[in-house]
Amino acid sequence: MSLPSKKAIKVDENITDYQFKMLNHVMVLKYDESKCLECGFCHRVCPVTVSIYDEVYKRTAIGTPKEMGIESDKKIVVDTDKCSFCGSCTWICPGYTLELFINGEKKLLLVENGSLPEFDEEVRTLENGQKVRKVVEGSITITSTEKDTKKLDAFCDECAVSAMERKGKEIEVDRDKCILCFKCSEAAQNYDNISVEIHRDRFKNIKGDPSSVWDGIMLRVLGKEGKIKGILSRSQNKLADAVIRLLGREETEEES
Repeated sequence: MSLPSKKAIKVDENITDYQFKMLNHVMVLKYDESKCLECGFCHRVCPVTVSIYDEVYKRTAIGTPKEMGIESDKKIVVDTDKCSFCGSCTWICPGYTLELFINGEKKLLLVENGSLPEFDEEVRTLENGQKVRKVVEGSITITSTEKDTKKLDAFCDECAVSAMERKGKEIEVDRDKCILCFKCSEAAQNYDNISVEIHRDRFKNIKGDPSSVWDGIMLRVLGKEGKIKGILSRSQNKLADAVIRLLGREETEEES
């Protein structure tokens, strides 16, 4: 086997290890599907996500099979050829679904070198016992003219953390449970009479003075001009190159 090598290793029914093996160390991005909330955060913070105007995604390393254009029955898939193993997705993952290991030790180099900040979070436990965390502050408004209670129930079931409930023909959101993820707003696209508006205002109590990498990721998550479909051209998206430099690696693969 030649080095470096990248591959996906199915550990069991739920766990997949995405491995990047080099001469002196091994990096493993561990994905546990049983914990995956399909929240959409990982896709948005990935530094190798590029879009030009409203065209399809040109280059991305993690997301749903639909987002990635990959046939799979998994909730989330990783393109190891594009993944830089930076750990940005593990840094924000609300469900503790993704973990990055370097030589068997859980590490986030972008946090250690100050490029990404630590921040306060609200950890809560779901009814099934799984722990999730809320990492951003903001608000959510759901507008519905749907009268079919079956469709309303189906939409409430879309919520990743069971924060939505039908009351009569209205949808109520438990703001103590809601983590302001992207799942319900994306699901609403399949419901003609339901719309969702989410404002993600800020991360909670940022610590440190992070770099431009943080600026790029923050804009994507908070939905300002840097959100995925707001990136105007490849030349304007310097995030991937900045991450690779900060990790001490050079990009050797041809841009797709």
